[in-house]
Amino acid sequence: MSDSPRDPGGSDGKISGSMEEVFSVLGDETRVEILLELVAVAREEQVGSGLSFSALRDRVGVADSGRFNYHLDRLTGQFVTRHDGEYVARWPGLVLVAALHAGLYNDTTLETERAATEFRCPTCLDPLEVRFFEGTLGTGVEMHCEEHGTMDSYWFPPGVRTGRSVLEAARVAYTRMLTNVRLARQGVCMECWGRVSTEYTTSDQIPGEGTLDDDTTFVEIQCKRCWNELWIPLCTYVVTHPVVEAAFARRGHERLEAADMLTTERGVSYEERGVAESPPCRRVRIAFDDETVVVSVDESCSVQNYRWE
Repeated sequence: MSDSPRDPGGSDGKISGSMEEVFSVLGDETRVEILLELVAVAREEQVGSGLSFSALRDRVGVADSGRFNYHLDRLTGQFVTRHDGEYVARWPGLVLVAALHAGLYNDTTLETERAATEFRCPTCLDPLEVRFFEGTLGTGVEMHCEEHGTMDSYWFPPGVRTGRSVLEAARVAYTRMLTNVRLARQGVCMECWGRVSTEYTTSDQIPGEGTLDDDTTFVEIQCKRCWNELWIPLCTYVVTHPVVEAAFARRGHERLEAADMLTTERGVSYEERGVAESPPCRRVRIAFDDETVVVSVDESCSVQNYRWE
């Protein structure tokens, strides 16, 4: 009897397969250059396009054909495949190069930068300042109030800064965060594609130095397999629901602006209350100038139903 296929990333968090072999394949500059050139071809033409052996060797710049063949052979299978006489970057190779462009593996330190934003502190309504910093885990961006401390923070790769101003990069980071929330609402982890759980939590369980309102309900998003974890106010979680998002879009407000409006209650009236404790359930009312949407969120933080008033 043959063994069943192994799950390379099981729900128990264990990783099967030979990670040592995979990383050893990448432990050579020539192999990385081969991947970079094949991914460049995919970008110049289309994903799935490749190069012949000689054309690829010329682009990488390796004169010794035997040496080049050895390195290419090490990549073939996991990161590169051969199709119709050409070598093509496979998805793992494309993802790896994308991570390199994002700066995930760069040995660099991002200079601390800051700039005023259009977003407001939910406590005093003063403009928040966006700040980039180098923390224990890597590069981060945070929204900071001079009086009330850090309101929110998010980790991101330094490659985000390439060709972008401080404010543009911050908007990218927080757009990514909201995308993470949208995927979590569907039960999918943005980082490892595993399953995520969502549940209510309280402000005293949220890490950070900012001043948080004890009456605010938070949602904890946690992957059951990898490290991905996120704490957000319930209002930010609700704003990613298609009905709520569309209501703001019809009024000319983009997703980040909508999240800020709900957090500070500028331009809309936001109200939430518990309608059950065991299991917990919250009811959210978002009142626009002409109509109100009422959203019910169950114990797993899933939107069960909504209605317009």
